[in-house]
Amino acid sequence: MKKSTYLIILTLLISNCINAQSTDRFIRIIGNSNKEIKADKAKIYFSVSEIKESNYNKSESQTYDEVYNDVISQFEENGFNTNHINEPIENLRRNYGNNSKEFFIIANYDDLKKFHNINNPGFRIKKTTFLFSLTNKNLESELSLQAINDAKQKAKNICQEIDKKVGKILNIEVKEGDLFSNKTESKNDKFMITYKVTITFKLID
Repeated sequence: MKKSTYLIILTLLISNCINAQSTDRFIRIIGNSNKEIKADKAKIYFSVSEIKESNYNKSESQTYDEVYNDVISQFEENGFNTNHINEPIENLRRNYGNNSKEFFIIANYDDLKKFHNINNPGFRIKKTTFLFSLTNKNLESELSLQAINDAKQKAKNICQEIDKKVGKILNIEVKEGDLFSNKTESKNDKFMITYKVTITFKLID
């Protein structure tokens, strides 16, 4: 039913074009393509807090500075560049006192598992977001070609039903292709980029 409706709509479009311009018969098709993009870096927010002695938790007291120095040392042992540790902007608007602070560090996605090696009760990961560089210069060309081929195949299938042949491309209009402003940071470690084009094909008897 869905296919039949689709063909009827397109057939009406073709008929209208024939009536308007008897010598220029054409058909417009939307071509689609998509690609899954995976994060290449992660932004890890964490807190460093002093530890108070507790018989229940069997923990000894550590000052904020002692915890911080221990955490920094463990970061370096696991290959992280501690020069990349920063305080989030919201820290500037809060008064944490001298016993707790929040930070973030940007690390390679593949190094995320190393954070499990940081072992100090005063260290806590608060949240993680994922970063996408989108530096692939060939990505738009790849997706546009896929969308054009998708449109060509749709046009061929429709033309078989109406006993016509697909001619040359008369016009290509990009409907959706703003790849590089879609996402740069996300709560998810992957997302789908979509690309759409509208292509006008000449019809041949």
